[in-house]
Amino acid sequence: MAIVQPIKDGQVVVDEAAAKKSSESDKSNTYDKEMFLKLLVAEMQYQDPLEPTSNTEYVAELASFSQIEAVQAVQQQMTTLEANSLVGKYVILLDGETYVSGKVDYVMTKDDEMFLSVNEKLYNINKLDSVCDAEYYNGVLGSQTFAEMINALPGVYTLTLQDEEKLTSARKYYDDMTDYQKQFVSADNVKTLESLEERMEVLKAASEALESQESEE
Repeated sequence: MAIVQPIKDGQVVVDEAAAKKSSESDKSNTYDKEMFLKLLVAEMQYQDPLEPTSNTEYVAELASFSQIEAVQAVQQQMTTLEANSLVGKYVILLDGETYVSGKVDYVMTKDDEMFLSVNEKLYNINKLDSVCDAEYYNGVLGSQTFAEMINALPGVYTLTLQDEEKLTSARKYYDDMTDYQKQFVSADNVKTLESLEERMEVLKAASEALESQESEE
């Protein structure tokens, strides 16, 4: 089942509590064989010579650690299965403070960690934020493309008639989006588009008036 992040005003809402919990969980899974052996050696070195630990107790500790290793092995297998199941699916990754989206081309293991190949770049599977269907992904991607088109346009007071084609393209791109895809678009970007369109109409009216005046003369 796809995981879908909530959208507010064209932005993905981050669950900071869940992210913190995930981070704390990662830190709690650092218990490994090397740490166990160090603790065991320290216990043997500093034990009370008058009341030494019995062999039975050491065997019990080793058995407990073997169980822990078995659980870790199962967790690793589950991680591998999860990563392999993502091939061909659309994902959203949180790389630092930046969202990266795309389709998973393949997965690979490096230094006992799983990595996802997205947009020809490898990302640790721990950076996975959401798994989404094609419609959700297209909504996110479409909003990003529209934002780039708006950012490429000049401001209201620096707009010229030469910018009409870019402005028309931005309007057509937005109008061709589905109602669902428009939910991902920032309201500020739509407002900017409308303001630029109003300014363009003023510029065109002024240009037509000037041409009419020149023709009469």
